[in-house]
Amino acid sequence: MSTPASSTQTFSFRHYLATIGSSNLAMGLHAVLYPWLVVGVLEESPSRLGLAQLAVLLPNLLFILPGGVISDRRHRGTWLSHLYMLYTLPIALLLGAIIYDQLTFTVLILFGMVFGTVSAFVQPARESLLGYASQTLMHQAVAKVVMIQFIAQGIGFAIAGQLEGLGLVVMLVLQLLMFLLSSVLIRRSHPEMAVDETIVSVEAKDKPTPRKNLKELRAGFALFTSDKTLLHLLLLVSATGFLAFGVYLVGMPLLAREGYQGGAGLFALMQVSFTLGIVAANFSVSRQKHSFKRPGRLMIISFLGRGSLVFFIALLPKFWLLFPIIFAWGAFSGLSMTLGRTILHNQVPHSHRSRAASVYQLCLFGGAPLGAWVCGYAIEHTGLALTFAVIAILTLLVSVLAAAFSPLWSLKAKDPTTDH
Repeated sequence: MSTPASSTQTFSFRHYLATIGSSNLAMGLHAVLYPWLVVGVLEESPSRLGLAQLAVLLPNLLFILPGGVISDRRHRGTWLSHLYMLYTLPIALLLGAIIYDQLTFTVLILFGMVFGTVSAFVQPARESLLGYASQTLMHQAVAKVVMIQFIAQGIGFAIAGQLEGLGLVVMLVLQLLMFLLSSVLIRRSHPEMAVDETIVSVEAKDKPTPRKNLKELRAGFALFTSDKTLLHLLLLVSATGFLAFGVYLVGMPLLAREGYQGGAGLFALMQVSFTLGIVAANFSVSRQKHSFKRPGRLMIISFLGRGSLVFFIALLPKFWLLFPIIFAWGAFSGLSMTLGRTILHNQVPHSHRSRAASVYQLCLFGGAPLGAWVCGYAIEHTGLALTFAVIAILTLLVSVLAAAFSPLWSLKAKDPTTDH
């Protein structure tokens, strides 16, 4: 499907979805391989796993806001195509280390920092392109993107689960090829003939200066500081980054290794169960013809649900119960992702959407590095079950406070016909 955003813009949603699929298959491989190289191959400690995840996530704190400003000035299809090509650099580094038997924790940290830096620039640019989809069906467009994203990641998880049979080199070559394919597809999604109005306006003026860059960053933040509802959206998303991402990125692989004495295959299976929950939730949303009447309220309830499920996981349930719980955890997470992004896209004007997306992603992923490190440190010193239980209780507390005091609770769906 092609959705013109204006007379000068062309956007192929079909090719955009294909890009989401190919790039997230590669991300699915990364999500299993990277932590397993730390704890399964190098057999490092939980705190070192937290440090390794910190290396991937920390660049978001440094580069995602400048990435949003840069993206608003550039032709997004071309810019993203170049960025996807850059993913080949850290993968080539890792491939070389494995082929020549030089894999060390230092190499993994270096890989994580470069990989995370590229991702920090990709996220706001890719998210802003979604704004070209039909505003009247934004909740469906977001749901379809999330659904394809996690189906592809699930396939990546499943392939990564065959690590022992296929080997690391095959996995990394496949990941590299998926990013190259993404580079081609994103150009077709937003071809260069489609000149963004923002690019035209920039080219007609003087070249950007540091002072102007800072002014545009402030304009991105002003979107949230001037709107209490959007500000509270960022606070809830920040809590998600610190609590939910920390336990997911560090707790899950350690749950597989220490809680259930499993290997990469079990970890991948847990990832697939989580992903199926996300896909199921977003398939349901994509079939819904009308927007949610109270998206903020539903987002808070989904956060509450996640906290409850993490508490049950802390009890180390039997296998027959573990996987349904992880599936439900994924469903609540998937619903929350779609609701947050739908609220963002429906509240922010398109001219500022990359900057708004970068602030949103900063809050989501900004808390994740600290959350991952704290989670790893806590597991190492207090144990797996107690750490999961404390994170669950904190999540429940944030949910209750949001329900009692946040304007998100009473937020009504915005009229989709409103002009941005």
